[in-house]
Amino acid sequence: MRVSALEYFDRHAISWWLSNEERAERKRFGIAERLPTGHLNSSQVACVNHLEPARVDHELALTIARNLEPRVIEVRDTGEGGYVSFEWIGESNYLNEPGGHVRGANVTSLDALMRVTLDDKTLALLVIEWKYLESYGGKSVTHSSSGTDRVAIYPALIEAADSPLAPGEARRLFYEPYYQLARQTLLAARAVADPDSPESEWLHVHVIPEGNVRLRHRVKNAAPLLSGSTLKETWRSALKAPERYRVLGPSAVVPADAPAKWSG
Repeated sequence: MRVSALEYFDRHAISWWLSNEERAERKRFGIAERLPTGHLNSSQVACVNHLEPARVDHELALTIARNLEPRVIEVRDTGEGGYVSFEWIGESNYLNEPGGHVRGANVTSLDALMRVTLDDKTLALLVIEWKYLESYGGKSVTHSSSGTDRVAIYPALIEAADSPLAPGEARRLFYEPYYQLARQTLLAARAVADPDSPESEWLHVHVIPEGNVRLRHRVKNAAPLLSGSTLKETWRSALKAPERYRVLGPSAVVPADAPAKWSG
């Protein structure tokens, strides 16, 4: 599993998350950046640890997909020789984001993606955001640390007639984790709207440990124009089709009685 995951990230030139200190240390000692972080609290590593076996095994992938969405009757190759894609950014720069189009770095990425068939024969994307110990404050993120006005990048997509986001002041979305969820929602919607995409439906799954109550609850002082007492309620209030978003714990995705080969 370790070998296959490293080979996959290397083959698709996907960046592993590194802290600034870790990146500087690796540069100092000549250690390759194309290796995972050494931090044990990495949500990216947690995602890969849970889903890498399913990427290369149809039976496991179908189990995962059905845990995410009970209507799934089949899983399909994502186009990369497996049933899960990591750090997926789409075939095109769907959000017109600056700074290149590199998976896992400086662009909206989905932690994981699966292509599935539902029981009514609809082809759908399961887009997955995986969290571990993250928590957020109430500070607005309308501007990046370099001064870039983030609101200016996305208004046309947010306010479009076919936007998946409910009408409202765009700036209400520029608080974490809602800013990230907004970009991922837009990416999923734009991907299925692509004429070359076989999918016509998408589902956004946020995997958050049950014990991370700070994230599962509404982030205090963030997105004051959104309503709800939990993360799930708050983000659903920002969607035209709230049923497309759900929150699950890792144990619901990979249950304790998962097939033995999950552990290798």
